[in-house]
Amino acid sequence: MPSSNTAASGLKAARNIRIPMPDGVQLAANLLLPDTGGPFPAVFSFTPYHKDGTRSAAIRAAAHQHFASRGYATLDVDFRGVGCSEGTNPFPFDPQERADGHAVVEWIAVQPWCTGAVGLWGTSYGGCTSLSIASTRPQHLKAIVPIHGTFDNYDWYLRPHGCQGLMYNEVSWAPRLVATNLAPPLIQEDGDRWLEIWRERLEANMPWLLSWHGEPPDPDFWLRRRVPYERIAVPTFLISGWYDKYAGPSFMVYEALHGPKRILIGPWKHAFPDFSPVHPIGALREMDRWWDRWLKGLENGVDREPPVTVYVLGAGYWRYEADWPLARAERVAFRVGPDGRLSRGEDEQRAGSDTWVYDSRVGIESVALHGGIAGIPLPSDQSADDHRSLSYTTPPLASDLELGGTPVAHVVLSATTPAPSLAVKLCEVDPRGDSIVIAREWTNVSQQSAHDPRRPLARDEVRQISLALSPVCRVVPAGHRLRLCLAGADFPEIWPTPEPYELQIHYGGARASLVEVPVISDRGAGLPAPSLPAADADGFLRLSAGVRSDETHVVHRDLIGKTVSYEATFHYEQGFDAHTNTGLDYHGIVTTNADRPWTTNLRAEVLVQHRRSAGSVSIRVNLLATPFVIHVDVEADLDGRQVFQRRWRKDLPVHTTSVDPRESSV
Repeated sequence: MPSSNTAASGLKAARNIRIPMPDGVQLAANLLLPDTGGPFPAVFSFTPYHKDGTRSAAIRAAAHQHFASRGYATLDVDFRGVGCSEGTNPFPFDPQERADGHAVVEWIAVQPWCTGAVGLWGTSYGGCTSLSIASTRPQHLKAIVPIHGTFDNYDWYLRPHGCQGLMYNEVSWAPRLVATNLAPPLIQEDGDRWLEIWRERLEANMPWLLSWHGEPPDPDFWLRRRVPYERIAVPTFLISGWYDKYAGPSFMVYEALHGPKRILIGPWKHAFPDFSPVHPIGALREMDRWWDRWLKGLENGVDREPPVTVYVLGAGYWRYEADWPLARAERVAFRVGPDGRLSRGEDEQRAGSDTWVYDSRVGIESVALHGGIAGIPLPSDQSADDHRSLSYTTPPLASDLELGGTPVAHVVLSATTPAPSLAVKLCEVDPRGDSIVIAREWTNVSQQSAHDPRRPLARDEVRQISLALSPVCRVVPAGHRLRLCLAGADFPEIWPTPEPYELQIHYGGARASLVEVPVISDRGAGLPAPSLPAADADGFLRLSAGVRSDETHVVHRDLIGKTVSYEATFHYEQGFDAHTNTGLDYHGIVTTNADRPWTTNLRAEVLVQHRRSAGSVSIRVNLLATPFVIHVDVEADLDGRQVFQRRWRKDLPVHTTSVDPRESSV
């Protein structure tokens, strides 16, 4: 039976209500209702990150209290196979998630406390899930708000354009999800039913990271996980940040939508805008207007405002736009030339080439740019990476240059390996020589799309690669310079290629390498300035009372051994109720060696604990990953006694003949 718990004034709460799925599996949800009247339109979130006992759950709970206080029924629903829900979940981004979400929408709509109008929102995985469920077109889904979401996690997250992702998905996310996906229901109801659910989960839930290494279970495994976002028909309000990995996919979804739509892009990393450490805004209040218009039918004008709201980096203000891509943006080419020059226009360049000698350490100076670490300030200078790359720089700009859109790099290259990586960064260099990344992207030269493998590069074959970089809206001041940096590594964002190689960049004549940037001459576009509400994080602060959370991020350099490491720790502890305390501890370190890149390795340890007088649980995970093999060890204890132990090993394909995996130092 569901349990009741205290809620904010004027609200009623029910914890762990059960939502039946067509196959009989029951999902668990926390429900908040206004304490007066009804029925109400409903909004819900649906993620694998647990509705109870986690930091993300506290953020969602604050949002749900906010919406419920404004006349909505709200639900936070655990995925099948995680949290307090039944079933199993062996693979990420599975089509079962969208089928379950479709069923949740229709179940909510017929409840006596619901008007039949349902909205769906979520951040990160929840943003992806919002798009995925909407693509199935549930009858009663009336609007969605995906925040930091994408339609294709394989191509934009796990294997970005054919490269093996590292920082975003494996350094922290994958090890944590091994532990949390194997944790039991936090709420113990119906006798020992929670133990039955846990035993089934321990036996069936696989470490998700094994699914994106090596060969998938079937050729269409990841294609079936790609969201057909062109099918989305409900009003959609997309939110993301310029420093988030999903800004590009958010614009791609926006452009494809045919119904009512809106997009808001701020100066954020992968953080909920109300709680961002930099330039927070009241995104919850902006969501209120979207819900009110499409779930309550209020004519509040949100659908008559300019649909695009962007923060202009380098200028520090918000601006409305009528469209995206910007019709008034002119594509201007900056061409690579000899002596590290980047020149504007059609000037003939002397043909030639430059050689980049493999250095797996390239990228470490811009690790703070990583969008997933919201608490780290952006790097003020990462020019040491520029110097280890092939860098091409313009003269100082004679006047301000405003960029608005998606830069595209066209790179003509050859290499001494069949499948080199290519990391492209567009940087702004100030008069002191400090360099900051303003747009970037990665690709595997032989597999530009993760779903579209291409012929391996023959030795010394010359090939042109066209790569769309991350979108940008930025004013580059007069006196500053643009710089294009090209390299075959970006550690720790992507796994270094284990085999050292040389990469040649060609320029001039028929082999011109260049970057096209979208330049805006008319800034104002004749539209009024948006007035965005201030952030109000009081609800989150109330729910976070008694929470202990801290983290560290450290870069280590061995100046003799040519190694660099990125090390992170995270601790979270929360008093869940009078009898239960939850916690998560994480430690991970990833290291690469410039002379021996095949020894690159990631080590991580995770401990998840549910502490109570009876039924205390500990889940311990140890992960070791190299370019050649992955080891995952898991142990689970119940009241201090080991009840589960398992080891997974996956040997990975070796795409080189000159490196022996046995030479690895791990």
